[in-house]
Amino acid sequence: MSKEEKTGKKLKPELLGGFRDYLPSVMIARQEIVSNIRKTFESFGFLPLETPGLERSSVLGTDKDEFKMQVYRFKAGDQDVTLRFDLTVPLSRVVSANADLIKPFKRYQFGSVWRKESPQAGRYREFAQFDADIVGSDSILSDTEIINLMYETLKNLEINEFVIRFNNRKILNGLSFFANFDKKKTSQVLRSLDKLDKIGLEGVVKELESKNHNEIGEDGLALSEESIYKIVEFLKLKGNSQELIQKLKILFEGVAVAEEGIKECEEIIKNLEYLNIPQINWKLDLSIARGLGYYTGPVFETTLNNCPEIGSVFSGGRFDDLIMRFTGEKIPSVGASVGVDRLLAALEKIGKLEKKNSTAKALITIIDQSLSQKILGIAQKFRSVGINTEVYLGKEKGLKSQIIYAAKREIPFVIIIGEEENSVGKIKLKSMNERKEELVTEEEAINTIKKSY
Repeated sequence: MSKEEKTGKKLKPELLGGFRDYLPSVMIARQEIVSNIRKTFESFGFLPLETPGLERSSVLGTDKDEFKMQVYRFKAGDQDVTLRFDLTVPLSRVVSANADLIKPFKRYQFGSVWRKESPQAGRYREFAQFDADIVGSDSILSDTEIINLMYETLKNLEINEFVIRFNNRKILNGLSFFANFDKKKTSQVLRSLDKLDKIGLEGVVKELESKNHNEIGEDGLALSEESIYKIVEFLKLKGNSQELIQKLKILFEGVAVAEEGIKECEEIIKNLEYLNIPQINWKLDLSIARGLGYYTGPVFETTLNNCPEIGSVFSGGRFDDLIMRFTGEKIPSVGASVGVDRLLAALEKIGKLEKKNSTAKALITIIDQSLSQKILGIAQKFRSVGINTEVYLGKEKGLKSQIIYAAKREIPFVIIIGEEENSVGKIKLKSMNERKEELVTEEEAINTIKKSY
């Protein structure tokens, strides 16, 4: 018996910091969003995959001292395990362990991941991701398809004001040659560039010139004035996507790795134009670096125009080297992930989250207990034809109280059957939206309810 039970003290129903509950009104909306995303992903031919939430730390790489991300790692018996921090590394394990998978392998997965980070707006320590990845294709058409998928997913969610920004890590990797700094500092430089939206150009320059240790204990970059000048020159390139391509060709002439990345971006742009995806919804953005170290080519981020403070809601890129950890050989891969909880927080903030208090389309009242079995039969009949139907199970016996219950739950139809209705073999159908009721047959009620949605 716990101390609280012994003393009779009530236990405080306190939630862990960085975690949240989803009550029904939000959960219904969340499930509809997830269902919509799944439908869109499947329309592109992606296949479902499920992996465990718990993985060996050696598989996730969290057993290495150089692993910087805060994760939930612990001992389970004699096993060193970690709660997964994304869905991409588990995908790599699955692909490596199942050599007979037909490639290209197009998979989607929805599930929770865990990171022990400081909670922020729209960011929690447990959050859901919905990933789509193409494994086994090095074609730039795969990268284009991922961007196309991102566009269609958001449009199908009736989100119109968004921008998919993309760049290429090969261009960014060429910065060390162009700006003449130590190649070993590239990852750290890119992390600074990735903060451009948050800390501005001045803040980025300060990080590039700083000699002090950063927040994760790395030595300051301490780049030369010449190197910083060239990086700033790169970041200040302006123009539409097509104009940027031409300017990049001039700036990086002779830098082979960057030239390869520029060519890939140019192909993506041509493909997006051919698909008639509006240019207000995508752009080449040279500040997009993506913080994770495993991206090797195109990288993508999506922000909502009227909620930029939430950050990227749909991001990803090409990760050709990640699976090599398991196989010893390169398997080209590209994908993107919807941050479902972050997207939900953004939609809630801008008032575009349609909350619902019920999944039922009809409530059958019980005002005559002798008709209980008949009412159960009617409910079963309605459900059998696809109408979500709830039978009132509360203690209130009066019709008025049951109708108030339906109104609070926003159930659009109420079915009333008492002695009078039963004697003529009909039921009373009350439309809560139109505020009218009529005596009808069960079949007529079914037709009316079905026509309403």
